[in-house]
Amino acid sequence: MAIQSNQFNNIAQAIAAYAQAERADAALLTSTALVGSDARITDSGENYTGTLRWLDFTDPTTFNKQNENEFDKNLNTMDVNNKSAVYIKNIDHIAAQEMSIQKLISKVDGLSYLGSQFASVRARREDLQLRNIMNGVAASIWGGTFVGASDPAQVVNSFGYYTGSDASSVVNPLFELDTSANTRSSFFDTLLDAITAVKGEFEEPFYYLVTDTATYNLMRKQNVLDTAPVVDGNFNFNTILGGKVRLIINNQALVANINTPKVSYLAKAGAVHYSEIAQMNPTAIDRDELAGNGGGLVTVISRWGNIMHPKGLTWQGSATQYPTNFDLSNQFNWNVHATNVNQMGMFPIFHG
Repeated sequence: MAIQSNQFNNIAQAIAAYAQAERADAALLTSTALVGSDARITDSGENYTGTLRWLDFTDPTTFNKQNENEFDKNLNTMDVNNKSAVYIKNIDHIAAQEMSIQKLISKVDGLSYLGSQFASVRARREDLQLRNIMNGVAASIWGGTFVGASDPAQVVNSFGYYTGSDASSVVNPLFELDTSANTRSSFFDTLLDAITAVKGEFEEPFYYLVTDTATYNLMRKQNVLDTAPVVDGNFNFNTILGGKVRLIINNQALVANINTPKVSYLAKAGAVHYSEIAQMNPTAIDRDELAGNGGGLVTVISRWGNIMHPKGLTWQGSATQYPTNFDLSNQFNWNVHATNVNQMGMFPIFHG
């Protein structure tokens, strides 16, 4: 009997249902409000890359005050430029196979839970995609900055913050463990200096701080975590500074191409645009009846695509192929396109 198209649709819907359930349980960076949508980005009309466009206004250079002369018509007019930046798309897939004899021996229908496996792989791949983008952003901002002896804390290339170094060229930590009760208030000095340097004239209601486990454990030792965490979706955030900063603990090292310093990220909500790209045939099934000497083999393929782009930067890599994680983490594939801190979504903090 021939398999009808509606039966393929049923399988696709079943896989999609498993996928949604599993992805909701995945506590990954892509599960937070760090990623959001941006109306200036659309996946229509371009191939491997796209262009986001916006009007950029500058303050008037003239200052004409109002007066009582009806013939004076000098206005304080803002200049406007049509600006654009390039973003990259990503198309990917995952496939799994089940031989008929495997089902007979194990008494388990692999197709019934492939959806959850597909969803887990997709969520992990998208999470790694975001992490490598963040590494590329940090490496691009760090550039050729040199770690010297007794460096002062400073802003790096306008949109990053460097904690400086000691006389032995050892990079200063973001937080220091201090057992003196009289000086514990200095624990947040570096972080607050970083927020001050990158927040611009508008301070966000809250920030994400994506940091490594060692730094997080230092906060625990110092007993500076807020007692009431913040719940957002399926994430239960530890917070500091009265909920002003939500901590995302990063078990995988975020290491850009910058030699010595570690990198933590201070990020706004919606710092990275995310949208899905619809596939022509997101779920496909192929059956080879000759495989296994006549036993048969079923291959199920799940396809997806996305746009994931950090705000304030433009893509400078290949415009004719989808990027690998290595491409995303390459500092030379990203260029800061923002003209002020309010156009940036994330700010790397380089520390020891």
